[in-house]
Amino acid sequence: MTADDERIDSFRQAAGRFASGVTVVTTALDGHLYGITATSFVSLSLNPLLVTVSINVHSPILGEIRASGVFAINVLGRHQQEVSACFARRGRGRSKDRFDEVETHREATGAPVVTGALSWFDCTVHTMLSGGDHIILVGEVVAAGGGTGQPLLYWSGEYHELGAEGSGADIGRIADSLSVQLHLLGMRTDQLLEAQHAVEPAAAALAAREATDDQVAQLRALVEESEKHVQDVGRYNPLSLEFHARLGLLSGNPAIAASVGALNRPRESVYAVHTNAERATRTVGAHRRILEAIEGRDEAAARRLMTEHLGVVAQGIQC
Repeated sequence: MTADDERIDSFRQAAGRFASGVTVVTTALDGHLYGITATSFVSLSLNPLLVTVSINVHSPILGEIRASGVFAINVLGRHQQEVSACFARRGRGRSKDRFDEVETHREATGAPVVTGALSWFDCTVHTMLSGGDHIILVGEVVAAGGGTGQPLLYWSGEYHELGAEGSGADIGRIADSLSVQLHLLGMRTDQLLEAQHAVEPAAAALAAREATDDQVAQLRALVEESEKHVQDVGRYNPLSLEFHARLGLLSGNPAIAASVGALNRPRESVYAVHTNAERATRTVGAHRRILEAIEGRDEAAARRLMTEHLGVVAQGIQC
């Protein structure tokens, strides 16, 4: 891995620690609607009324915004996590006349406004600026509005609520408590392996379907960080184990997330004595293949690769 790669990884991890609101950017063109989730919204100016949001240069929505000259920024409330997830999935943001899963209405420009959004800004395009691998949209606000409530927040690859730790933290507490109990009860190695085979392939498959692009990017950063430390088992093991726990959370299913998390301590105690540099290198390769299946949204491949990986792990432990 080059110095540039390491700098990019460090940047991703640092940026992931910045809590931000969650928005959906929308536009309309020739009877088609398009929407995409974004977390880079900024209020820019009062005179004139300007707002900004940054969009990846490869996003198809940019061409539609250029052609239409309008867009809306919808700030999501804490009850709208499913709306965020819907527009974060590849290929889900473009529809004819109406979005299938999300109710919208029109205000001044004709760009879709998400019904029930915490607030919204209906804009004409003021400027589109190049910013590296993103385009900075500057919109002149022609209408704005919203309601009351609390915002949906995004931090460290998970959704959170203002004034609360959020469901991810709740699941973590449940899983940690059960994990301690299983460890104290002395969970046998064969029981651990059976449990992993029961839940982790399902977690990988669901992650391929449910995880947002930002969550997948965080998972890639975790795999790449673990690869740096394959010669140092003490630093490698926690990162490798976190890969499994993270898949549970990315499944979007609280029962599966808690089940995978509950295996953390038993998994740690068993794996610690069986890990060496050679096995760590093989494991990173397996994690990368699972990650690539998740990136490709291939549920069947993610399930199969996780099952194969656990089989290899079991052979190594039982030898």
